[in-house]
Amino acid sequence: MSRVQIVVFIISFLVTGFIVEQVRRRRLAVEYSLIWIVAGLGMIVLSLWKDGIEYIADLMGIFYAPSAIFVIFGILVFVLCINFSLEISRLNSNNRILIQRIALLEDDLKRLENSTRIESD
Repeated sequence: MSRVQIVVFIISFLVTGFIVEQVRRRRLAVEYSLIWIVAGLGMIVLSLWKDGIEYIADLMGIFYAPSAIFVIFGILVFVLCINFSLEISRLNSNNRILIQRIALLEDDLKRLENSTRIESD
């Protein structure tokens, strides 16, 4: 195993361990961590598989193997952006529903306060 493989393995292992620890401490939700854990495990596999990047680059039709790393990370970033966009859209929809419910509750509260004032007068 070369020095570069060892360094990449250690960094990949630490990143994956960090993500798992954040999930364990409930600082990161499981559904958001899955992509990161898969990416970390993929980096671990590629760091242990000596000719893995060359094989993947060959499958993708890329002649310069290190360029495949950029393509893979580009795809990962794209997937993360889509995932976060979907989550932001869901949260936006939930916020709109909550705002509407709060407005209805405030209206009910004002009506109740007005009816109690009228009865007490």
